[in-house]
Amino acid sequence: MAFIDAPRTTCALGGAIDLVNSIHRAVPILHTGPGCGIALSTGNLGHGYQYVGHASCYACPSTNTLEKQVVFGGESRLREEIRTTMELIDADLYFIISGCTAGLIGDDIRAVVSEFAGSEKPVIFAETSGFKGDTYQGYDIAYRSMIDQLTAPAKKKSQGVVNLLGIVPMQDAFWEGNINEIVRLLERIGVEVNLTGCDDTVDNIRGAARAELNIVLSGNAGISVAEHFKKKFKVPYLAYPLPVGSDTSNFLRNVGKVLKLDETLVESVIADEEKKFWMYLVKFSEAHIFSLSNKEFSIISDSGYAIGLTRFLANDLSLTPKLVAVTENTPEQLQRNIKKSLAKLDYDVKPTVVFEPDNYRIWELLKEDKPHILFGNTNDKVIGKKLGISTFLLSFPLYDQVVLSKGYAGYRGAITLTEDLSTMIISGT
Repeated sequence: MAFIDAPRTTCALGGAIDLVNSIHRAVPILHTGPGCGIALSTGNLGHGYQYVGHASCYACPSTNTLEKQVVFGGESRLREEIRTTMELIDADLYFIISGCTAGLIGDDIRAVVSEFAGSEKPVIFAETSGFKGDTYQGYDIAYRSMIDQLTAPAKKKSQGVVNLLGIVPMQDAFWEGNINEIVRLLERIGVEVNLTGCDDTVDNIRGAARAELNIVLSGNAGISVAEHFKKKFKVPYLAYPLPVGSDTSNFLRNVGKVLKLDETLVESVIADEEKKFWMYLVKFSEAHIFSLSNKEFSIISDSGYAIGLTRFLANDLSLTPKLVAVTENTPEQLQRNIKKSLAKLDYDVKPTVVFEPDNYRIWELLKEDKPHILFGNTNDKVIGKKLGISTFLLSFPLYDQVVLSKGYAGYRGAITLTEDLSTMIISGT
């Protein structure tokens, strides 16, 4: 049995909370004990100190179930909390999400929520007991539940409309900046993004089935949601882990091909974006000699960053990949897909790829490789300092960085990453 010290995710309930807080004027109503509510609702400290949501952090409603509810059931307490929240907080969506206590005692949350079916604003639920998985699985569970209860069948598909999935809000501290860059590029090639994953409205969610395509920006998170969309609404999906740097051109071409977009327009946009991208990297060439020349790197992150960042660092910046540790709970088939993606580098040296959430095991592997640069979290920075490795802060938890709008996706994000990384090496921080 592996004991997880300083975990890299929260539980399934945490992923559900993050999803709800990313929706425009949505209120999460937690059916949990008081410990779960306070721990997860104030977890923004590890997300780059972001305060996100219509009623988040200390304003997040919770049933705060105690011994009485454990013995006699918490349904009446949940009913009271929903009614009170709707009276006190003006919102467009009330989303009940449950924790371990409700799951263990067997509260019939569906029955309670059904009593509010005629409400002016929608009331929906997801059973996201923490023991059902990690943040990524909680995101998937809550998203599938939301689709089932809010999204309506579409009479016909809208040409050139897509939904973005797979970037888990807050778990990725750079989620908003990454989404903004991807949306910017998709709009340039003539794509309309319905669900972006950032400040989506109830109307966006209701109309999500009209999309021609779902785009999953991960090798794992969001895949089950896309499969659910496909089965229920006949919406196909393209899984393409977060594109960074020149790989963004391949991403745009793939989207253009699937949606049958104007190829001339797509190539024109790519040419314009690449011209600017390579112009900045040429300007960086001298700094590259002082900061990144002959450097080896390792990455500890989720599958989206693990693939996208490895491709950029190896293919565009000519850094040597060593260890890539994917920290999600990833199904075996998706593990094989991720390994194949990481084997297709324009670089002779291929990284060692492991799927491991346990810090001790990852750090033992790190001691063997000892790269020059490590991409990880605040806790990894401690072990990096002991081993003489420069640590670039990228993944959860981030306790010593404030993140508001920065992102590392696409062409612009890659330039920002290059600036931040080389500055860290040159300054010795």
